[in-house]
Amino acid sequence: MKWMKRTAALGAAALLALSLAACSGGNADETVAAALEKVKSASSLDAVIEIAAEYTSEDQDLSVTNRMNLTTFQEPLKIKAEVALDMASGEDTFNQTITMYAQREGEELVQYATDGSYWAKQTTTQEVLDTYNAGDTLSDYLAGASGFRNSGTETVNDAQAVKYTGSLSGKPLVDILEANGYLESISSMSEDQQSKIKADLEGMPAAEIAVWVDQAGYLVKMEMDMLKVIDNMEASIDETLGHPGTTDEEAASELVSSVIRMTCANFDAATEFEIPAEALEAEDLTAAGQDGSAGESGETAVE
Repeated sequence: MKWMKRTAALGAAALLALSLAACSGGNADETVAAALEKVKSASSLDAVIEIAAEYTSEDQDLSVTNRMNLTTFQEPLKIKAEVALDMASGEDTFNQTITMYAQREGEELVQYATDGSYWAKQTTTQEVLDTYNAGDTLSDYLAGASGFRNSGTETVNDAQAVKYTGSLSGKPLVDILEANGYLESISSMSEDQQSKIKADLEGMPAAEIAVWVDQAGYLVKMEMDMLKVIDNMEASIDETLGHPGTTDEEAASELVSSVIRMTCANFDAATEFEIPAEALEAEDLTAAGQDGSAGESGETAVE
């Protein structure tokens, strides 16, 4: 009887894997593209976007995590984003959190933000709010990705999902590095030096990108291991500047992990929220922003 139960369990698992793999057809690239479109068409969703890095040295280790917890509703437009920076080294820790809300008010798009000490209010633009669109964010990462292949099933959001592994290289990869601030270290270099480094990055080996598609056909997770990409970038910078491959400072502190990941959940059923009254009553800094004190992007300044 035990062998019958084991056989039945294996058969059920195989059927589940087949049904998951067949969500959007047999071609993995097409499956991923269709799963992305389902995310983009959702009327609401919850998402978590995380960029994490770990460093090690002889004295102590350092972990740095930037995380955004995001909830969006499309009609009417309403956004909540909690952006947190967490740093830990031994017993020393640092945390900074900014909470942002946005909504359409008549013909205007209004953004509210706080760092926990006070609220600020400002009208903004669709371009700024598009940076909080989970579907657009995933599109940016997947725009140049290809060659996806089925890599088995895993649990995401307490449900089974098929993992697809693909690759990303060339200018789309450089665009991702630039969008996430990885190229800020070369911004002070000459145009020729920046062009050389970007050309080197476009020609480096492809980076691996993984996505997970659930049984309903939604793309529920994306992840990129950035360690080799950053190693290649730093090698190009050293070569361009004529530095040795490893300086004493770099030898003392080594990057051992760097990951970008994003998860999406609660499609068409995102977590409801209300904008706090103290935010709605906050001082309007729109005029100050137009004078340049809040930046050209239209983002609310909270110090």
